[in-house]
Amino acid sequence: MRTRPIPAGVLLLVAAGFPAGARAQNRFPPDSLRNLKVLPASTTPRELLGIMRGFANALGVPCQYCHVGEEGRPLQTFDFVSDEKRTKRTARMMIQMVQVINQQTLASLPERPSPPLDVTCVTCHRGIARPVPLGRIVAEAVAAGGADSARKAYDQLRSTYYGQGAYDFSESSLIEAALDLGRARKYDEALAVLRLNDEQFPSSSGSMSAMGDVWLARQDTAAAIQAYRAALRRDSTDQVARFRLRALGRQP
Repeated sequence: MRTRPIPAGVLLLVAAGFPAGARAQNRFPPDSLRNLKVLPASTTPRELLGIMRGFANALGVPCQYCHVGEEGRPLQTFDFVSDEKRTKRTARMMIQMVQVINQQTLASLPERPSPPLDVTCVTCHRGIARPVPLGRIVAEAVAAGGADSARKAYDQLRSTYYGQGAYDFSESSLIEAALDLGRARKYDEALAVLRLNDEQFPSSSGSMSAMGDVWLARQDTAAAIQAYRAALRRDSTDQVARFRLRALGRQP
């Protein structure tokens, strides 16, 4: 069943609660709804179940992620009305945020293509509850526990999510994270992330060229030149490495 577009950033069964009486009567789904604070009051139980399935699939979460209940227990034992969990309260704010994006921001785009694209849950979440970019996760892991921690975090995410679109496993993902670390003068962490990336793309010039930038920021000109030349050995058309070498007074 198709309903109105579902706002993004929301969690499973977050926008509404089923009546407490339904639990007492062991009824699921119930005949009516309570505690609707964001979704329209006219929403039916059948419509709500369809919406909740969309949330669950987009975020990869079970009911108890937002609602009071025990894993493995029947849904009629859950307290869907309760607002106890932070995730449910936060999700309502996410719904409102996306309503503003769809109804105001995107609606006012000049010469908006037709049919228009709306933001939905999967736009950001893509099967994960907290849509943190891969580069940030790896950067935080290397800062907290060094290169080994970063490699473990990367390998775990790759083995679990590769091919699902949840994370960006392309070469540029970790390069951008490393360059951000370099700009923050966290040079050791930046180089560790680039070495990890180089293991994934050993024939590409991208990581080596970025290493040159980090070494240059660290004021180690000799190491930077070495990295840029390594990049050009892999790809003679790498214009960044070529430009950097010329700026340093060296022949590419």
